[in-house]
Amino acid sequence: MNHLRLIAVLLITIFFTPLGVRACPLCADAIANANKDSDADDVDHFPAAMNQSIYFMLAVPYTALGIVGFMIYRGVKQNEQYRKDHENV
Repeated sequence: MNHLRLIAVLLITIFFTPLGVRACPLCADAIANANKDSDADDVDHFPAAMNQSIYFMLAVPYTALGIVGFMIYRGVKQNEQYRKDHENV
């Protein structure tokens, strides 16, 4: 029964996932329109700022996951040491 349910979920996901997905159309419009009001000598840092903000948004969940994983790992190691120390009592 579980295999049938898994196959059904996979088929639904495959058939209903859009083939062409654009990420953040507002960002694309903002970058395209960023230089309209500026002079040719002005340096526009908006695309670089958008790129850095995307990297930041990607880094935060992975950092949080890494911290939680390390805390779990450390807790397991401390638990093993506690059990070894109190095993013969």
